[in-house]
Amino acid sequence: MPRSHGSIGETKFKILAIIYRNEVNGKEAYGYNIWTLMKTKFHCYLENINLRNVYRHLKDLEEAGLIRKLTKQGVENAPKRQLYALTKKGKQLESKFAKYLSIISNDLEEKQIQK
Repeated sequence: MPRSHGSIGETKFKILAIIYRNEVNGKEAYGYNIWTLMKTKFHCYLENINLRNVYRHLKDLEEAGLIRKLTKQGVENAPKRQLYALTKKGKQLESKFAKYLSIISNDLEEKQIQK
């Protein structure tokens, strides 16, 4: 059954977790980075064409007041990156996306153990 427009599903919670994780670790969150982490951390089988879906989710999250755009970051020989950060309202949903933070944390711990 399709969700109503603007609702928050699992994919949006994963995106919020990625943005939160990046903020905590002092890293930027931008569309391509989020898409890559969706593939590597959550094993989402996303094709290159699915990158646009990440931007659609980012737009929905911004319209819901859960994230905000930061200043665009210049990148050599590429278009500027639109950076994103959680709003206070977005951070209040931490309990809803905590299980995804746990997945990311477990993955990071496993990589540290393997070194």
